Amino acid sequence: MDLEHLIRVALNEDIAGNRDMTSDLFVGAEVTGTAWIEAREDAVVSGLPVVAAVFAEVDPGVKLQALVMDGARVVRLQRVMELSGPARSILKAERTALNFLTHLSGVATHTRRFVDVTAPWKTTILCTRKTLPGLRALEIAAVRHGGGDAYRTNLTDAVLLKDNHLGILGGMDGVRRCLEDMRRTDEHALSGLLADGKIEAGSLDELEKAVAMGWSHVLLDNFTPADVAEAVKRHGNAVYLEMSGGVNLSNAVDYASTGVHAISVGALTHSSKAVDFSLEVEWNVP
Repeated sequence: MDLEHLIRVALNEDIAGNRDMTSDLFVGAEVTGTAWIEAREDAVVSGLPVVAAVFAEVDPGVKLQALVMDGARVVRLQRVMELSGPARSILKAERTALNFLTHLSGVATHTRRFVDVTAPWKTTILCTRKTLPGLRALEIAAVRHGGGDAYRTNLTDAVLLKDNHLGILGGMDGVRRCLEDMRRTDEHALSGLLADGKIEAGSLDELEKAVAMGWSHVLLDNFTPADVAEAVKRHGNAVYLEMSGGVNLSNAVDYASTGVHAISVGALTHSSKAVDFSLEVEWNVP
C-alpha cells in the first residue's frame, strides 16, 4: 500500500466525507492556530514525513516545519514539529497524524533499546514480518530509524526455510535431497541460494546438518544462550548466525555476549509501546 493511499484510508476512518461535525459547528472558518508537536517522554522519533503528509492531505495550506529528523533522540517536552494554519484543518488532521507518530516512534524507540544494550558486541538487531497489515514499510523504516534492520520485507525478497517448510520436506534430510536435485539442474542458482538464503535450525544437530549442506546463514530458533555460544564457537567464523525466539530486553545481553551476529525480535513491531506525543496550539480567534 503506497503512503498516499494509506493516509487516505486512515483519514477516512476519522473524517469520512471530510467532515468534523464538532469543529464545523463550533469553530469558525476564520480561526487559525499556531501549533507544535512535543514529546511527553524521551524517545526516538519516526514518522515525521508521514505527519506532514497527513496535514497536507487535509489542507495543503497548513504550514509545517520539522525541528528534528527521523531517527533523532528527543527528550521530554522537546518540540519535534511546528505548524500553523486554519483551526479546522489542524483539528481534523491531529489524531491521524499523532496515531502514526506515536506508533512509529514507539517501534523506533523499542528498537533503539535493543541496539543500545547489545552495542558492545556490535550485534545486528533485526525485525520480522510480524507487522500491522498495511504498515510494514513504515514499521521497517521505524526499525531502521532505531538502528535496526530487516532481513527481508516480504516473501519475495529472499528464501527462509522455517520449521513448517522443514515439516513438509521431512526435516533436514528432505532439504538435502532438494538441494541435490537443484545441483543437478542449476548449480549456479544453488550456489546463490546457499549464499543468500537462510535456514532455520532448532537444535545444534540441525545446525550441523545445515552447515554440512553449505548454508551460509542459519537462524537459531529458540536456542538457550549456552547453545548459541556453542554454535558460535563451532561455526561463527564461517557461518552467519542469527538468534530468534524468546529474546527480550532482560536477556538480550546474554545472547549478544555469545558473539552471535544478529538477533531477530518480533516484538519490535508487534509489541512496541506507543510514545506519548501531544499537539499543543495557540489559537488566533478574531
